[in-house]
Amino acid sequence: MKNAIFPGSFDPIHGGHIDIIKRASKLFDNLYIVVSVNISKKSKPLNERYLETKKVVDGLKLKNVKVFMNENFTIDFANKHKCKYIVRSLRDTKDFKYELTMAQSNYKLESNLETILFFSNPSLTNISSHAIREIQKNMKALKKD
Repeated sequence: MKNAIFPGSFDPIHGGHIDIIKRASKLFDNLYIVVSVNISKKSKPLNERYLETKKVVDGLKLKNVKVFMNENFTIDFANKHKCKYIVRSLRDTKDFKYELTMAQSNYKLESNLETILFFSNPSLTNISSHAIREIQKNMKALKKD
């Protein structure tokens, strides 16, 4: 059985994530969307991000895709759920440098866990959770005025 995880902060989940989920779900028997903690990001509470992500992913009606939340190491989650693949995505060279470092680190810790990289859909390349949060913050500020 080919199980994979797609970890991320998903703050918030957006069209780029959804595109990767749909594409990756076609390649694996089970795809686990893992809403995780990233200590280098200031994110909404984990449970809130999990519930938002679960609502969106459940709406996709993909039978082999499930959403989890995880406060521990990605590798520990992968091993517990018998995942052999980590799904990640790339938009640009900045993402490539980050993902290369992560893939090499994960490989050193668990050589049986392969990182599979998806290139983003060109029409979705400029979408990022950070940009969405900025837009949401500005929209709230405009409503107050």
